[in-house]
Amino acid sequence: MKTKWLISVKDDSMSKVVNELGLIGIKDVEILDAIGVVVVVPGNQKIADIEKIEGVLNVEEERDVSI
Repeated sequence: MKTKWLISVKDDSMSKVVNELGLIGIKDVEILDAIGVVVVVPGNQKIADIEKIEGVLNVEEERDVSI
């Protein structure tokens, strides 16, 4: 299973962040607009590459959670 990253985005920055992700080569993007999160499957990018995008608050790897 491919690793996914969760990207928290500032209010009103979603479209800009998604556009920038496309420009750096990330094509597999799921937008969770209601909670301000974008889920991506990264290629050769590093988390630091995404953290540099204006409007990005946080980037972390998706983890499994059991309750």
